[in-house]
Amino acid sequence: MILLTRFDGGLASLWLATSVLAAELMIANRAAWWASITTCLIANFAATALFSFGPVAALPFAVVNVGEAILVATLLRRLRRAQSYLDSLEGVIVFALVSAAIVPSVTSVAGAALSATFGAMPFTTEYRTWLFAHGLGMLTFTPLMTLLLNGRIRQWLRGASRADRTESVVWLIVMITTSLIVFGQSTAPLLFVPILPLIIIAFRLEQVGTVTGLIILATIGGLLTMVGQGPVQLLGADPANQLRLFQFYLAMTTLTVLPVAAELSQRRALFRRVGESEARFKLITESSTDMIISLDRRGVITYASPSAFEVTGFTPEQLVGQRPHELACGPDQATMDAAGEAIKLAGRPTTVEYAARTPTGERRWFEAHTRGLFDGEGRFTGWVSAIRDISVRKALELRLAHAASTDPLTGLANRRRFDSVLERTIDDRRANRGCGCIALFDIDFFKRVNDAYGHAVGDLVLETFAAAALRSVRGEDHVARLGGEEFGIILEGASVAQAIEICERVRHAIARDVTRAPDGTEVCVTVSAGVAEITPGLSRLQLMRAADEALYRAKAGGRDQLALAA
Repeated sequence: MILLTRFDGGLASLWLATSVLAAELMIANRAAWWASITTCLIANFAATALFSFGPVAALPFAVVNVGEAILVATLLRRLRRAQSYLDSLEGVIVFALVSAAIVPSVTSVAGAALSATFGAMPFTTEYRTWLFAHGLGMLTFTPLMTLLLNGRIRQWLRGASRADRTESVVWLIVMITTSLIVFGQSTAPLLFVPILPLIIIAFRLEQVGTVTGLIILATIGGLLTMVGQGPVQLLGADPANQLRLFQFYLAMTTLTVLPVAAELSQRRALFRRVGESEARFKLITESSTDMIISLDRRGVITYASPSAFEVTGFTPEQLVGQRPHELACGPDQATMDAAGEAIKLAGRPTTVEYAARTPTGERRWFEAHTRGLFDGEGRFTGWVSAIRDISVRKALELRLAHAASTDPLTGLANRRRFDSVLERTIDDRRANRGCGCIALFDIDFFKRVNDAYGHAVGDLVLETFAAAALRSVRGEDHVARLGGEEFGIILEGASVAQAIEICERVRHAIARDVTRAPDGTEVCVTVSAGVAEITPGLSRLQLMRAADEALYRAKAGGRDQLALAA
């Protein structure tokens, strides 16, 4: 570069050495920096001493040149763009700003000052020469050196098919031919012509081809410009300025084509990921026992997996184009709306359970795990759901819930269920919704039955009471075994008079019923009861205490009778 592009004893008008070192430092491990830096310091010292400003100026020039490469590599490493700047538009912009503007504008001060001191050219002229030579050289040639050093070119050659390589050769020949035609003449302003093959190369040959095309343009155009050929000659400037104009043209071309190649690289990577994701999705949906469906933003099904028939009884073709809430196997509109709003507002997956019918009329339970889909700007575009049949699980849950709230001997509600219903009834009463009473029953002398006939017969007596009570109460009343021989009845909507009438029916039914022991022995029992009205001012415990005190008075009064709480 010193021999070919140094005019009037000043700085070289084209400088590529820094781009080689900068690319090396961006790729290499920091521990290996010193070998490269030392080598380049020696080489730069020798080049300046032998062919430029002499041995006295050689060391400071070497320090500035090598320091420039260190600054570029360090900044790009700090910005996490050292090896990936060619892969995105943002990376290319950052690289251009750092390597062609920020760092050269700083090192130009030192370089121009050294040139003005040891040479004959003024500071301002040398500042401009250094800025253009180093900035544009770095911008144009660093990408090629990066691709060479990080093995991207070798990797591309290994992965390219014969057809790809043939196409590459054809387009590079086109680029060489175009460059020779454009810069081999000096009569027509054809600098725009190489842009077309470069853009096509960017689309067809990706980053490697784009950078190679730029190097072809730089090499052919630069050499022909230096020997007095090319459209730049039409401007009539001196050789140094002609070379600077060519550098500027080359830089603008690079800044036009590299972002295109970077954006295309991103899109290809995105398409590859989308293709891989689609393949995984297809494999999962085709092998999954869950039904996978996709819906657009209007809630219309756009895709249903093959397992749809196994889950719902409907084929995928019957589901696509329909709205779930309009299908027999889908949730109702309220469930759909609630799930959709939860996804849109929270942006998180949601799970809903719903009951629906199959084409045969069978009622099943389904569970849908749903995730919203959003575009790059955060706009809701639809959702995808994984739906499974949970009828077996729901049936088990119902059995467990029933077992948890049922007395296993009599089949009546247990104490837990009784307390829950009573709390709800008290809340209704506080809200002035109707009236109600509770009654506590206790089998008289039950211990004697157990002692005389055994616990097995005692259990039969408890079952006799349960049957008589259920036969005597109304459909809306709740009968429960509270423990031992104590039972409770919640009489919703019953006045005190109605409650007493119902409890008397229960008492008389028990007195009439006979329990037959396995040996044929007949056992008859009576019951005592305490009745309390559900009033808004009493809590559940206070109400139970009032009914229990009434029961105690009934027992104290001779048993086989009712007592009303005070």
